[in-house]
Amino acid sequence: MKIFTSGGELIAKGAIDAGVRFFAGYPITPASVIYEPMMRELPKVEGIAVGASDEISAISYCIGASLRGIKSMTATSGPGFSLMIESLSYAIMSEIPITIVLAQRLGPATGGATTSSQGDLLFSAFSNSGSYPLPIISPSSIEECYELIIHSVNVSEFLRTPVIFLTEKEITMTKKSIDLNFLKKPEVLERKYFSGNGQFKTYNFKDLKDVPDFSPVGGEFLTRYTGSAHDKKGDLKKDDPEVIEVLYHLKEKILKNIDKFLFYEYFERNSDILIVSYGVTSESVREIAELKKVSYLILKTLYPLKEEFLKSIFEKYKKIIVVEENIMGNLYILIRHLLGTKAYSLTKIGSLISPGEIKNFLESI
Repeated sequence: MKIFTSGGELIAKGAIDAGVRFFAGYPITPASVIYEPMMRELPKVEGIAVGASDEISAISYCIGASLRGIKSMTATSGPGFSLMIESLSYAIMSEIPITIVLAQRLGPATGGATTSSQGDLLFSAFSNSGSYPLPIISPSSIEECYELIIHSVNVSEFLRTPVIFLTEKEITMTKKSIDLNFLKKPEVLERKYFSGNGQFKTYNFKDLKDVPDFSPVGGEFLTRYTGSAHDKKGDLKKDDPEVIEVLYHLKEKILKNIDKFLFYEYFERNSDILIVSYGVTSESVREIAELKKVSYLILKTLYPLKEEFLKSIFEKYKKIIVVEENIMGNLYILIRHLLGTKAYSLTKIGSLISPGEIKNFLESI
């Protein structure tokens, strides 16, 4: 069945199909196209959608719902994400699953609400105090919004962590005709609950990469969820080796499980040139790569990076061009230590990067 829809509406549909039953948000362009369908559709599946008084409240409501075991999501843009950061750090420390859709627009500050941009990658990757790794997943087309938001909710649940779904104004607000039969639906995963065998500890693990079993607040077992330094039981401590072990665990459970959420699109040709990009710019990259017969790599997991995997691709090429719609070259900065000496950055703000602009750049180097 074909429908005329937007990326924002497919994000809402995918989230609901992934089992999200709580949404809280504060209207903001371009994320409002997710807010509206969540408000309309979530009650139809006995879910709850809340219009929050601000973005701090929105993410806090989601954290509270997730602590009761309910899959939760919010959606915002740069100014609203700025307000969410303290609570985001709390969710990382407390190991609380939530999905945050960050729909990028031209910044800084309130910037240009209806102008697309890709300037929030570094902002989101390093948005927590302590710099703990936070999964960032990004769709490269309107259709992929459905598939990758399901993956994002899955990753959040099985790793007990916040996940950022990073997209842009053009993908969330643009409408096109989509055949629902061709949308890819991944298996829906659930967080692992404590079975009742042995003593329940809120942050229990044997190996650093293990994900602790979950038990809801107000449930059968005593829980201690906290954003302060704590041991495996959740007791507040500081001068205890187990506290440091818990902090290393926050890093290792993400990095050692990265193969479970490594999403990308790599098209290899007999060429010395590789174009690297992500998000809405990918559409222009695919078109010019076909025309010029060069290879391309579209990253859909933007952070953390699996560096050895990327190096194994980059070392095949004499010239690598990173194409993105922002002023500083966010993705280029993030991966330039892996690129070697023949790396180039093509950036632009104010409008989409066209295939012709990439073609001209290729011919100039």
